[in-house]
Amino acid sequence: MNQPNVIVIRLEDSVLPQAFDALDRVANVIVVDNEDELRRAQAQADIAFVWDFKSDLLRKVGPAGLKWVHTNSVGLDALLTPEIVDSPATITNTRGVFEPPMAEWVLAALLYFAKDLRRTVESQRTATWDHRAVGTIRGRRVLVLGPGGVGREIALLLRDVGMIVDVVGRSARQDAELGSIHPMARIDELLPTADDVVVALPLTPETAGVIDAQRLARFKPGSRLVNVGRGPLVDEDALLAQLRSGHIAAAALDVFVQEPLPAEHPFWGMDNVLVSAHMSGDVIGWQEQSVALFVDNLDRWNRGVPLRNLVDKGNLPVGAAR
Repeated sequence: MNQPNVIVIRLEDSVLPQAFDALDRVANVIVVDNEDELRRAQAQADIAFVWDFKSDLLRKVGPAGLKWVHTNSVGLDALLTPEIVDSPATITNTRGVFEPPMAEWVLAALLYFAKDLRRTVESQRTATWDHRAVGTIRGRRVLVLGPGGVGREIALLLRDVGMIVDVVGRSARQDAELGSIHPMARIDELLPTADDVVVALPLTPETAGVIDAQRLARFKPGSRLVNVGRGPLVDEDALLAQLRSGHIAAAALDVFVQEPLPAEHPFWGMDNVLVSAHMSGDVIGWQEQSVALFVDNLDRWNRGVPLRNLVDKGNLPVGAAR
């Protein structure tokens, strides 16, 4: 059987990892990083693999005649346009690769602040015997925004270590694993009750700026914020003001409005902020796992059997693409 043509969309001038050798063995790979290349490739291929979700090529060019689009992310930022959602193209994502390590990162960040690890490391550097009592995460109440794959992993892991977890989604419902999911309409009521707030929402027109200045002011005094969703979900200027005032005690941020975070940004120099380079899900081996998932789906596609990680385009958040 002839090997299928597969478009791989990367950022301009970036280099694909060696993990793509596994795809090269089963497909004719057409690598594109600009609009003209993508348009030419679409005339030759039915399948596109958006390797870097930060690429906006598919949003700009549109799906043309593509029959299947896979994004190397849990979120669908690169694909949420009316043209793509309304097209016949099947959409899949990389669920299962990034969620568990992202949950581990959230737990690590909460422990980092509770155990005052920054001060411990600084004391070690100066050979200072700084004996003191530190906090615990057990019994703290956490509000997890987003009951999707990432939020689910976070909520379950945090409960396993003794935290009290409330989950907020678009609408109220009962979940077999998570229990009661509160509707977004209750967020203003729930924020003042939380010791920690974890943002794990997708970025859509509905959710952009969901943690704005008014909601940051409703945080419980001394609470902490963790953002592993997308930078634009949080008003960074308002967060900066609340961190400086001490109303919000600390923030662990893996995502930012502008990435890379500019070197002159105040977050870099703040002791109560943990800055991470959008890497909470990037464990060693993630590239091989991501490519392997796509290769497995390509085999399923060739054999005409159901794909893994199908996205229900009819169930995307209201306003996400329309």
